[in-house]
Amino acid sequence: MALSIQAQMDEFFYRELVKYLKLAEEKRRWNVFKDIHWAEANPDTSETLAHCVETFCAVEMYLPDFTASLLRMIRRSRGRAWFHVNWGYEESKHSLALESWLLASGHRTEEQRDAFEKELLEAEWELPFDHPRQMVCYTMIQELATFWNYRNLEKMATQQQDWALVGALRLISVDERVHYNFYRNSVKEWMKHDDAGTVEDLKYVFDNFSMPGRSQIPRYDESARILAKTGIYGPREYIKLVKNPILEDLGLDKDFHLMEAAQARYAAQRAARQEAMKREQIALGNGHAVPKNGSPLNGKPGEGAAQNSATQNGNAQNGNTQNGASNGTMHAAATFNSHSLNSALANTGKNGDGENLPPTPRRAPLLEAIGIEPKQRTPSPSIILASDAANEPLPGSRGMAKLDDLDQSLIVAGDEISNNAKEMREERAKIRRNRMKNDRLRRQKPDGGTSES
Repeated sequence: MALSIQAQMDEFFYRELVKYLKLAEEKRRWNVFKDIHWAEANPDTSETLAHCVETFCAVEMYLPDFTASLLRMIRRSRGRAWFHVNWGYEESKHSLALESWLLASGHRTEEQRDAFEKELLEAEWELPFDHPRQMVCYTMIQELATFWNYRNLEKMATQQQDWALVGALRLISVDERVHYNFYRNSVKEWMKHDDAGTVEDLKYVFDNFSMPGRSQIPRYDESARILAKTGIYGPREYIKLVKNPILEDLGLDKDFHLMEAAQARYAAQRAARQEAMKREQIALGNGHAVPKNGSPLNGKPGEGAAQNSATQNGNAQNGNTQNGASNGTMHAAATFNSHSLNSALANTGKNGDGENLPPTPRRAPLLEAIGIEPKQRTPSPSIILASDAANEPLPGSRGMAKLDDLDQSLIVAGDEISNNAKEMREERAKIRRNRMKNDRLRRQKPDGGTSES
């Protein structure tokens, strides 16, 4: 009896999971506390570098949402669900590594880290797509984008001679490359069983793609501006380093452009129909005219969320005032002796003469675990924290540089410790041959010569 497509895909995911775990344990596992030379964190690095690291750290902060939301969707596929849990473990190390650098370099204090965490976790990330295959396409795109985020950030860290951050980003970027390859191989397997449906899903995801955290991270647009301005990640990098290579990897680079042209025609037709619907009205008994129910002009009334939020905030402030009064009463009623006085003064932050005491900096649990002290410098302001946010002047925009030898080496290193490495090696050799052939054809003159002298 032939297996259904879903059963075949479940079997594929389990087989790929086993191969993935074997390669990870044998060739790729690393220890965030021992394998990075945190003592080499450079306190003289720029605030811009710290902003970029903090932005990626903020995205990783939604890891509980990334794992829990998707796990509910895929829990019946053991291979995919177990891979997803392992993916979450590896991503948690990335978060800890970025956080450790911010603290070790002195760019952020433990107090800032704590406030940063609380502000971020007020919002919850939700799945951007509601079909498991679309989520595989989405994660494939996102993982390749993340690989280039960290690789380009590593170049910036190298220029500023922060070897602790360079070492951390090198380990992280290889992980991200291997993650991309797992999802890329999954999409290729689905194409074997349902080519048209898979390509339609991929097209839909590309049309609606945005990086995770965009709607949750406070002042995300300012962070995105810095990433684009420094050449780490922006629209140019997305097209050249993410979208086009994925289409090449999947063998869709020609057909996909035809699909996009057809999609543009359909969009124009939909826009024309919508414009016609705007003029479509029905008359009611009172003489007024309103659009029909199917019209795009029919919106939904507001929910009054802002008003509810303001009420809740007011209640919270009242609660804080009541708590403060209660605490003050307790202090006043305490027996007057030296122990009680010292305790009361410690709680109020004043010395015996009533003068304010300097705050005692909190020790970071991460740095205690690593066994180092933070470097001494004035902490950088945070874009994400409302109390710190400010615009920083940035250098002018630049064109994209070609991939350097280290870029190519890291791509190969990630591919060689991924599943189906031999198959990918042969496919990418074919892609390179096709690029060379296309370059020759573009340079060729009608008479058979070339445009080069």
